Amino acid sequence: MEIAKQTIEKLKEQYFADTRPWVVTYSGGKDSTTVLHLVITMLQELHKEGKDNKHVYVVSSDTTVEMPIIEKYTKTRLEQITDFANESDLSISAHKLEPKLEESFWTLMLGKGYPAPTSSFRWCTERMKIDPATEFLEELVNKHQSILMLLGVRTDESVARANSIESRVLNHRGLSVHDSIPNAYVLSPIKYWTNAEVWSYLGKYPFPWGDHSYMMNLYDKGSGEADCNIALNPESPSCGKTRFGCWVCTVVETDRSMEGMLRNGEEWMIPLWHYREKIYAYRNDKTKRDTRRRNGQVGAGPFLMDTRRELLEELLKTQDKVNKNYHEMKKNASDYNPNEHIELIKDDEIELIQQNWNYDGDISNNGYRIAQKHNRLLDKTLKTKLREELEELEEENFNIDLFERIYEIEAYRKNISNRYGILNDIEKRVVDFYKGEFREIN
Repeated sequence: MEIAKQTIEKLKEQYFADTRPWVVTYSGGKDSTTVLHLVITMLQELHKEGKDNKHVYVVSSDTTVEMPIIEKYTKTRLEQITDFANESDLSISAHKLEPKLEESFWTLMLGKGYPAPTSSFRWCTERMKIDPATEFLEELVNKHQSILMLLGVRTDESVARANSIESRVLNHRGLSVHDSIPNAYVLSPIKYWTNAEVWSYLGKYPFPWGDHSYMMNLYDKGSGEADCNIALNPESPSCGKTRFGCWVCTVVETDRSMEGMLRNGEEWMIPLWHYREKIYAYRNDKTKRDTRRRNGQVGAGPFLMDTRRELLEELLKTQDKVNKNYHEMKKNASDYNPNEHIELIKDDEIELIQQNWNYDGDISNNGYRIAQKHNRLLDKTLKTKLREELEELEEENFNIDLFERIYEIEAYRKNISNRYGILNDIEKRVVDFYKGEFREIN
């Protein structure tokens, strides 16, 4: 393709213009794949001439709550990049960036009770994507003084994206300054490519380790429109409407890519869809949330401890169901791996969740108890000193479970200066507790 040849020649000009190392941001999507492919092709040509003299970092962000099928695909691609770099002696390295454990989705939602994200309280994006990437890039800048980032953005994607790209101030080399990282510059090598050109390029030119058919198949399944035929038939409607993101995302009202997957051969992920719908509903259910925020203000606060316990239990059940479904549906596939296990939450996250629960008044290590029901953290001791002391009491009519529910309110409110309303909350908790006991007896 002529446009590809022209883009590679322009990349070579940028490559020799300075000594900055390159950072290729890679999501696994069509645009970032195109940029990566062009860069690798360029490096292969330069390597033959002995002129590849700078390092290229391939950086991919993993929120750890990506759709399992997308996470597996991206992980495989990063491994292929690493193997290829070793075999070809090219100066490329692949890096997967994850949020810090204390900033993970499950630590914050299940541990601290953050409600599922909304468009106005989108607490996830910065912690799970922006912060890990910023930290990594700043370290590179400190090491190399400056870096050049290559982004797969195009004006053809949308009017908003086109306006955003065109509004950037470019220097004489066509580079823009990064918004927040000093001495980091940005280049968008395919910004004027069309959807048709992207798909035609990917359809015609494979990576050194294989073609792009699997990625195209993912786009087809996610859109449900079979719109990636552009790779084979340039006259067909263009592909690229599909957007893959976190399977727990509640910022959008409907996760169309997940729904497309479920309609097109990936029904094993249905339990994920059900869980996402539950946290979406619970976010707006006042009975699932505290009556005060953590700063003491009256209003919908974090998820109640009971809600957090329920959601952790449901998450582990979801993981069990997903794995069972996956192996039942994929066992006859050519690439089936009977030892493959899909993990939705790490043991380290459950431990940190328990630490947060302890702070909020859980005296029974309920996080460990729930985990052990699902064969996780089996080595953890369940007893706590306070609960042991309470169990030794021989007070008449003392109910340790009711005490724990009341203690949770007191522990959560201990740092709130205005404790107005705490007695009403305790009274409600007592009433709800005995209503629950009555329902169980009957």
